[in-house]
Amino acid sequence: MVNIDQGESQPSDLDRIARSPEVSREGWIQTVEDVQAMMADRENEGYETLFLPSGHTTPKNPESGETEEWGLSYIVPGNKVDPFIEFNERANFSETAVYQSTAGENVFIVTECIDPEAKLSLFIGGAYRIRFSPPMVRTAMEEGKMYSHLKRLDGTLIHTFEHEHPESFFPDPDQFYAYETDI
Repeated sequence: MVNIDQGESQPSDLDRIARSPEVSREGWIQTVEDVQAMMADRENEGYETLFLPSGHTTPKNPESGETEEWGLSYIVPGNKVDPFIEFNERANFSETAVYQSTAGENVFIVTECIDPEAKLSLFIGGAYRIRFSPPMVRTAMEEGKMYSHLKRLDGTLIHTFEHEHPESFFPDPDQFYAYETDI
């Protein structure tokens, strides 16, 4: 449990993630600023938006755990779970846009799930180490699809999105394959 001194407030999810030692602060701050600008653009077009900043993002391949689940696994902050569930119940996401940048070994990614008819746009943001991603990238390219898994901190699955066009996530797969090891 975190102890907060009198007069201090609990840090927001975005502040907590930005201070994480596993994530480049500058890259995450830029990602959040970009998401806020994209959300403002969508809202100007009449969309309702929701941003899920992941507390931890893991690239998973079918052999990386007890299940054959693969794709990007995002830990959703507890205070975002109910708003997401309510938002998702009203949506039929039919479009996906992927925005990402790389800084060193970190990939900063935002996946936008769009329902143009209901005018709903969900932004899922996270960061992961590129060196852990080659098996996931290879699987996505071979299968012709990609997955985003939203989970609670305890690992309970909240929702899975299946995305067509893995090349949207990995426009240059060789950039990821360069980190493969023979271990």
